[in-house]
Amino acid sequence: MSEAYFKNVDVIKGPILSLLKKEGYLAVDMHYHTRFSVDGMASISSVINKCKKDVIGIAVTDHNHYEGALQANKLSKKGVFVIPGMEVTCHNGAHILLHFYTIKEFKEFYQTQFKDRIKKNPWFIDLDHEEVVDLASKYNCLITAPHPFGPGLIGIKRFNPSASLLKKIHAVEAINGCCVGKMNTKAIAWGSLLNKGFTGGSDGHCLAELGTSLTICKADTVEEFLNQIKQKKSIVIGKEEKLMEDAVHAVGKFIREEEKAPHKQIEKMWRDRGLLEWDYFKKKIMDSHFLHHFNSHHKDVTKEHVMKHQHTKHLVKYL
Repeated sequence: MSEAYFKNVDVIKGPILSLLKKEGYLAVDMHYHTRFSVDGMASISSVINKCKKDVIGIAVTDHNHYEGALQANKLSKKGVFVIPGMEVTCHNGAHILLHFYTIKEFKEFYQTQFKDRIKKNPWFIDLDHEEVVDLASKYNCLITAPHPFGPGLIGIKRFNPSASLLKKIHAVEAINGCCVGKMNTKAIAWGSLLNKGFTGGSDGHCLAELGTSLTICKADTVEEFLNQIKQKKSIVIGKEEKLMEDAVHAVGKFIREEEKAPHKQIEKMWRDRGLLEWDYFKKKIMDSHFLHHFNSHHKDVTKEHVMKHQHTKHLVKYL
């Protein structure tokens, strides 16, 4: 049976994970968003560099896009373990995580099933969570229910998934770094009840959140790692945080700091802190699409809110 522990992973990053790696264990953040997600901010190169420093692997799982995963796969030659993946944002708002065994299989899935769909709506594809799971079941991948008790519409538990659907899901995200309160403890209990494998991921959207929750398996290859999860032999360790929300609320503070210090000094400060390039951070965070997308996916959404954007209007009937 998979196990989950609420611990600060910072204490094991570096030397301890390096030792575990020598013993055949890999630690991977199975849920992370980059600039290729409409609400992500970190560049692929900065993600890979941080993974190498912390001795962790990464699954880039951008919303409905695969470019980030492709770039991460190319940079995996730097010695970082990379699993190709994607977080599907379904028509009804529910999210489904998909991790593929090979980049070739991932590209085939995306090119044939998603490329045309996101042209209609890059935020929400025209399939609900049941249709996505049925579609993914035809491919060689790991199907996971992320943050099943998450806020708003993002968790499939809100939609009372059928027994037949749950049989097709391989794993439950036991610890999600962006969930708070009882959201993760409920996920662990539900996953245990269903007898599913566990995964853990930061669900990070900026570099500071990378690796706050990890999935640990004894494996040398992507195939072995994903199979260990399916066989319920994974260990999840992580902590719950609200860094992204804090970052959104702190934008005003950041801008005031820039007014009091030279631009280059501020830019260097944030680079040294390992967050993001300052100019890009400001541009992304202040964009109205970013804020709307963040609220739609990480808050308890209201009818008034979803009606304000053309790509979220259809969610009204699910509220």
